[in-house]
Amino acid sequence: MKTYPYILIIEDHEVVSAAVEALVMEDFPEASFRKAGSFPKGKKLLTEGPPVDLIVLDVDIPGGESYKMVETLRSIQPNVNVLVFTGQDENPHAIRFLKAGANGFLSKNAPFEQCAVAVKMILNGKKYVSDTVQEIITSSFFDKSPSSDESYDSALSPRETEVMELLLQGKWTKDIALELNLNPTTVSTHKAKIFQKMDVTNVIDLYKKYYSL
Repeated sequence: MKTYPYILIIEDHEVVSAAVEALVMEDFPEASFRKAGSFPKGKKLLTEGPPVDLIVLDVDIPGGESYKMVETLRSIQPNVNVLVFTGQDENPHAIRFLKAGANGFLSKNAPFEQCAVAVKMILNGKKYVSDTVQEIITSSFFDKSPSSDESYDSALSPRETEVMELLLQGKWTKDIALELNLNPTTVSTHKAKIFQKMDVTNVIDLYKKYYSL
């Protein structure tokens, strides 16, 4: 039984590709890597090889398809995790790639060690969003009008609505518990009910469901 991850790095700069591999191996020393210097080569490796656990994808890759790349990769392996790792600005590209289905977005301008953090979080079944992207999402929350579908509001209790608003502001469970004077376990219960009623599994999808990005 495989206990180590298969990772496909689609990156045309060999130095960056090697650095990503070295960082990831600090946490996953038995990880297996495949590398592609172009998007067509990445698709070929994904098609011909065994399933991979994570794709680290450069946006500016030769032969790339912009925001369609995540969808294209998922058409080959539906459940593959995708971390977008790019030199492009986080605003507006981060939200667009997250909306396209990426599991995380990391700027190459961030401390390089964050790449290892992002990879570890995604391989553990979580989404990765940097502090900068979280601020972008929070700003968008205040700048945009809510969806015309108000049925979501009626499905939530007043307390659940309070918790949801704070989640969408980027606050963590312990912060919400302090602000609302609740036990963190109670907040977690409200959070689970919110996700169930909104038919989502994480805060990013909750934001996308409730607000038009």
